[in-house]
Amino acid sequence: MFTFTHRNPEMKLGEKKRVALVLADMQNEFLEEKTGTYYALIEDALKKRDVIGNLEKLLKTAQELGYFIIHSPHWYYPTDRQWTVPPGAIGHYLGGIGFCGRKDPVDLEGFQGSRADYYEPFKKYLMDGHTCNTSPHKVFGCESNDVIKQLRMRRVEQVIMAGPVANICLESHMRDVIEGGFEVAMVRDAVAAGVNEEGDGYAAAMVNYRFMANAVWTTEETVQRMKAAA
Repeated sequence: MFTFTHRNPEMKLGEKKRVALVLADMQNEFLEEKTGTYYALIEDALKKRDVIGNLEKLLKTAQELGYFIIHSPHWYYPTDRQWTVPPGAIGHYLGGIGFCGRKDPVDLEGFQGSRADYYEPFKKYLMDGHTCNTSPHKVFGCESNDVIKQLRMRRVEQVIMAGPVANICLESHMRDVIEGGFEVAMVRDAVAAGVNEEGDGYAAAMVNYRFMANAVWTTEETVQRMKAAA
């Protein structure tokens, strides 16, 4: 059996102003143990790799060093229930648990502390006036929101990516960002994934990251590289 072992040249971070940390799903739904419903799907993976702690290390480093931070949240409005196109298995499941609901795009009633709200320990990074919280992605990737636009308008060329759903939202974001012409490094221990009868979503994500991304780093490697580039 042929095993793919090819390695592209090592990705090196260039000018700090051309680099962004891109995160998806920094919300209670995914990260809050007491209230998050998606949390149950990824709880073991989150704890095994200290994903929440590693995400905070990335956010803290990016904030302190002045890197761009782009966050792509995931939520729905009541009008999205008008959709009639059948979703895939995870989409159907999420619809059944009332995943990340918002009352309206311009009404924050009931948002504070809800499952759609930003994870409380991360608000000091996400709501610091520098981080860009984009419009929500509605399925998996960032075709439906302004992540690519925000990167382009900042003349970003290189992207560091992490988030709690490695094989679904984050991988879809990665694919869209790569298609957009950016150089991408994935942070392997700042991601989690669920398991189904076919196998481990985390392993599936690592296989695909290895094929497609320009680099797959640990949090420690990423922080060191960010500090060196700054």
